[in-house]
Amino acid sequence: MCTSAACNSAVEERELLPTNVTPTHYDLFLAPDLDSLTYSGRVSIKLRINEPTDKIVLHANELEVKDVHIASAALGLDAPLKASAVTLEKDDETLHLSFAQQIPSDTEATLTISFGSVLNDLMVGFYRSAYTDAQGGTKYMATTQFEPTDARRAFPCWDEPMQKATFDITLRVKEELVALSNMDVAKTESVGDGLKEVSFNTTPIMSTYLLAFVVGELEYIEAETSGKYNGRPIPCRVYTTPGKSEKGRFALDVTVKVLEYYADVFGIAYPLPKLDQIAINDFEAGAMENWGLITYREVALLVDEANTSSRAKQQVAYVVSHELAHQWFGNLVTMEWWSELWLNEGFATWVGTLAVDHVFPEYHIWTQFLVDEFQRALALDALRSSHPIQVPVRRSSEISQIFDAISYSKGGSAIRMLSSYIGLDSFFKGIRAYLQKHKYANASTANLWSALSDASGADVTKFMALWTQTIGYPILTVTEAADGAKLHVRQNRYLSAGEATEEEDQTLWWVPLGIVTSETKSQNSSGVLTTREADFDVSVSAAKWYKLNKDTVGIYRVKYPASAVANLADAISAGQLDINDRIGIIADSASLASSGHSNTSDFLTLLRAYDKETEFVVWQEIVLRIDALQSVWASAPEEVKANLQTLSRKLFSPLVARLGWESTSKSEDSLVSRLRALAIRGAGMSGDKTVVDEANRRFSAFFGGDKSVFTTDTLRTAFAVAVRNGGRDEFEKVKSYYLDAENPVDQKLAALSCLGFTTDPALVDELLEFALSDKVRNQDVHQAIVAISTYGAHRERLWKWYRDSYNQLVTRYRASMNYMGILVRLSIGEFIGDAKADEIAAYFSDKNTSKFQRVIDQSLEKIRSNTAWYEKDKDDVTEWFVQNTL
Repeated sequence: MCTSAACNSAVEERELLPTNVTPTHYDLFLAPDLDSLTYSGRVSIKLRINEPTDKIVLHANELEVKDVHIASAALGLDAPLKASAVTLEKDDETLHLSFAQQIPSDTEATLTISFGSVLNDLMVGFYRSAYTDAQGGTKYMATTQFEPTDARRAFPCWDEPMQKATFDITLRVKEELVALSNMDVAKTESVGDGLKEVSFNTTPIMSTYLLAFVVGELEYIEAETSGKYNGRPIPCRVYTTPGKSEKGRFALDVTVKVLEYYADVFGIAYPLPKLDQIAINDFEAGAMENWGLITYREVALLVDEANTSSRAKQQVAYVVSHELAHQWFGNLVTMEWWSELWLNEGFATWVGTLAVDHVFPEYHIWTQFLVDEFQRALALDALRSSHPIQVPVRRSSEISQIFDAISYSKGGSAIRMLSSYIGLDSFFKGIRAYLQKHKYANASTANLWSALSDASGADVTKFMALWTQTIGYPILTVTEAADGAKLHVRQNRYLSAGEATEEEDQTLWWVPLGIVTSETKSQNSSGVLTTREADFDVSVSAAKWYKLNKDTVGIYRVKYPASAVANLADAISAGQLDINDRIGIIADSASLASSGHSNTSDFLTLLRAYDKETEFVVWQEIVLRIDALQSVWASAPEEVKANLQTLSRKLFSPLVARLGWESTSKSEDSLVSRLRALAIRGAGMSGDKTVVDEANRRFSAFFGGDKSVFTTDTLRTAFAVAVRNGGRDEFEKVKSYYLDAENPVDQKLAALSCLGFTTDPALVDELLEFALSDKVRNQDVHQAIVAISTYGAHRERLWKWYRDSYNQLVTRYRASMNYMGILVRLSIGEFIGDAKADEIAAYFSDKNTSKFQRVIDQSLEKIRSNTAWYEKDKDDVTEWFVQNTL
């Protein structure tokens, strides 16, 4: 737990720029050349001089600084004062300037710097993105990605969230090109030689990481808000490379609806005069919330209504809603430092989900949240190598490692738990007060808790600080009183590696219990556990079943007595538990088995209660748990692996028989369509001959020209089944689908990810070579390798590829090393064996992994905990299959 003293110490240790001067306004001129892939620039920065000084330090990275001078009336000079020394410190990414004359304090000055650089291919800073035009030629656009610390790659600046300023941007570009930035255009002037200068209106005060500019051959579609909240309609545009703009129609429709929704619930109108969104071909992140100019990967913004999968379409709705939330939460009010990243990302994860639920209630996205966000967060936070939601960040090299499931998913889950407890009305009352008080400024977690405490009347700070400042979460162990009138509940820290030590088990969390029974299931008990253990009045003897954590809102696992689990299983079989509770029960059972708090046989027995399950999201959770079990048991005796395959067929083949391969209607629920695809995958990948044969028949027909044989959701599944059960022919056909530029981007990426399901070692070697070719964009390499480790025999091949390619990968991703973390997780995360973990640790011991060491630590811990799980329960699982006829 971060005490007050510890938190203050963490703040004091931050590596920040000197505060002798403060930037207040930037006048930035840039002239990108898309032929030479270079640019020149000039920035004039108005400074407030806080202390007498003849030295200025600001950020700059990989820039060629050409001229530096400063002007101030306080200097009493007729001309600007040229810098006497200019030094770029590569390691610190700083620019050190010295001047022959000291500038007095409490004055103003204007620092002007001329500079230049390349439009790099690193997907950070001011960079180039390639695309193919209608004639098949390669074209480039220039675009930006500044979060967290890459504005300094584009121009010299004070690149810290607290150093807010206003910006005037001017771009000199070819006449035929489109130039975009955060604000609307103030004026456009022709300057000769086929060039024009586009100047944009002054931004509000904002952080450098939210600045953006894009130049290229672009087209757009446009819509407007109603004007109800702004006093006039806000023009909203989606920009694309030529020929793709109509694919932005779905995202545009979502944008208008969600902007209006946020203006209503936040109590503040969208703050800027326009909102542009643009699809970028080369883009490492999913999207970036630049104020007024949001950038996206194509797959996160564009929808082909006839061919995009329902899963991808829903993801577009969510990503757009998430980025729009940042226009208020992150842009209007900005975290004071990166240790507060969760304020941006955790809240946007929660409210983005809320917005999608408002616009598309048929998605049942809050139920999907349990699998996509909540369980993802709990899996990572069960590791000793996790981190608190609020994590101390000392230097910029540490920042990228916290853009993970803790900041996003656990942060969002903590907000969900809190808002459920105090109620949405009180929650949004507090949010509106927080935004009003801190708009156009910076804020901290403490500021948010204060506003929510005032709005709700509850001491939010007292109980939520535990959740944001400490690592991990509890397991609640439940026992029943002999008289059947009470439940005894004890909390301890939950770890996937097993029991926590006394030193690790110091936190006593604030835990809302949400106790319900068969007799009171419409009521959510207000009981809260705040001590190590306590008794709660629950009429156990009068109920057929009881459950803690109604709707699976609280961030914890629950261990019940065996008799209570049996009763819950009966309730599940009888259809008496809600969907969120069914998900929570199976997730807890699987997690407790893997951590050694129960046996895997208990989980396998509980699975039988789900044989009548009809809901996609419950099956999604079951698939994740079965996949994890099969992955850990990949080196088990063949008979045991065959039994696990039989278990999968018993679970999924009846679903395929019931749902078939075809949609029942054009208006079929998207979750039914996704359940069909999931069932076909489960049955086909476990060797159901009927399903495999049908997949192959349809696969042949599809590549013979009959595109109707697959729905948009079954295409990905059938590709996976065909590749896993086929050979070179199937592999090459799926690869050709990926390479066809006419296919929807989400389905192309699905095809790429399916190639790794091959069981042929030679094809795996070809795929690994292909992954680093120019046929796969740098941002998509993980898609090519993601499925390889699902086949145990190929894990060593993947690990060897990573080692052999290490230097190449480091060079390619040197500016975005968090991607190295993604690749290492995929390359080693499924191994079993302590000796293998030791080997991997030894390999990395002499390498500079400071920017992705956290992922290495987490992967090694996962290997060791999964090894312990297998050693503990390998006989238990074998015996379960002996005792249970499938």
